[in-house]
Amino acid sequence: MKPMAFPLILAVGAGAVGCGGEKKVEGRPEPAGIYLTKFRIGRAIAPDRTVTIETDSFGPGDPIYISFEVRKAPRKSQVKTVWKDSSGRKIAEEQQEVPTGTGAMTFELKDAASLQMGDYLVEFFSEDSGAPEKWSDMGHKPFRVGPKRHA
Repeated sequence: MKPMAFPLILAVGAGAVGCGGEKKVEGRPEPAGIYLTKFRIGRAIAPDRTVTIETDSFGPGDPIYISFEVRKAPRKSQVKTVWKDSSGRKIAEEQQEVPTGTGAMTFELKDAASLQMGDYLVEFFSEDSGAPEKWSDMGHKPFRVGPKRHA
């Protein structure tokens, strides 16, 4: 039993040392400024407006939602999504104020039923505080509309 005591103490001690220090987000150091977390894209949402059925492949006529949380956003910050087709042409755009609290947000591609089969992209931007109408790129997610799936 004594030979096991040292490795166990060492493992517990190493874990305690690793727990201090910088804050982690999804296994990585927390970014310095505003950032997105818990990103989801899919075709159904829960009552709390988070995406529940995740996919990046949609059938014609499927609704398309994205949900995420915005962290470290200054008060009254805005986030916008820009939806584009495969040629880079903007097909929709929506802007919302980041809610206080969790910063949980949901966007829906309003005219998703009219999309033709093909590849698309949704981009996310945050408005720079103190510089209205100056937007910072927060990322993007490709998605596809293809033949209708049979459930």
